[in-house]
Amino acid sequence: MSNLLIGVVLLVVAAILGLVSRSSRRSGQAHSTDIDIGQGRKVTISGPLVSRIGLLSSLAIGIPGLLIFLSSFVRVVPANSIGIPTSLGKVGNPLNSGLHITVPWTTITEFSTRTQELSMLRASDEGDKTKDDSVTIISAGGGSMSVDITVRFALLQDQAASLFKQAGTLQLVKDRFVRPDSREVVRNVFGLYTAEQGYSTKRAEIATKITDQLKTRLASRGIAVDSVNVRDVAPDTQQLAAINAILQSRNEAAKAFEDQKKQATEAETRKKVATLDKTTAVTKAEADAAAVTIAAQAQAEANSKIAASLTPELVELEKTKACASAIAQTKAQVVNVCAGSTSAPTSVIVDSRAADATAIVKAP
Repeated sequence: MSNLLIGVVLLVVAAILGLVSRSSRRSGQAHSTDIDIGQGRKVTISGPLVSRIGLLSSLAIGIPGLLIFLSSFVRVVPANSIGIPTSLGKVGNPLNSGLHITVPWTTITEFSTRTQELSMLRASDEGDKTKDDSVTIISAGGGSMSVDITVRFALLQDQAASLFKQAGTLQLVKDRFVRPDSREVVRNVFGLYTAEQGYSTKRAEIATKITDQLKTRLASRGIAVDSVNVRDVAPDTQQLAAINAILQSRNEAAKAFEDQKKQATEAETRKKVATLDKTTAVTKAEADAAAVTIAAQAQAEANSKIAASLTPELVELEKTKACASAIAQTKAQVVNVCAGSTSAPTSVIVDSRAADATAIVKAP
């Protein structure tokens, strides 16, 4: 609006200068003008020069005035923002980021479409408030706790105008909608769990439920919830001592169970090893017995074949050879020994001249 007024003033001044210059040229006034510069001195300016100076001044003022006037019709909405136009008390449709042509008396209120954060924390130097802004909850079964949370959200573009009508600024959107709804949902969800669950074992599940419920509630207001982070849960001193005692007992029970499970596993392993050793020993004994049986069977078969191949003559010959080997040790010349089973004895001739006596068997 200010650009419009400045542009109009400059254009009016330029128009006046232009009219004066033109009328001066047409009226045929004096060809020169004396200008007093002080101390009795004067400067004479010719009439055409005055007319030319007036024209140049008109242009020098009029052109910037025209540009400023035209700029009052242009609006630029920054990137990642939504512009809400208001004209004579009437709210228009949201404007996307970029260049827009509007009437000069239109006011544009910008709403960022980036993801926003609202942190409600105990620490006064970290959250959105310079004081303890955490959510105090009462758990199931009693006991109070302070919860630090951070809510990430963004404005829905198609409902930005409605949010503007209800709040007016992004900060008021946080204070009027996001903050109170978040605190209520956090209290409701944590109230379904015990202090020990909210402090340790069920925190992730609680955060998921808070996010789902808050998404549903704020979506109807034109706010899209991205996530809710449960950053810390701080029970009071008495409640914390009770929770730690429960956790310690649970850890000890879990350790005892693991020890029993380990012992049972080791016993089962020893049993399996013993069974395997027994099976191996039995298998080895069976294999040894089978080998002995096979060897005995083979020897029996060999003996049977040898017995089947012996004749009386072959037996007699083997006996004779044995006798000759024994007699050779006596160094005798001719000996009739080793009468066989036949009617005539077998003659054995021993040649004692050789270094080693050689027995020659001669059949009768």
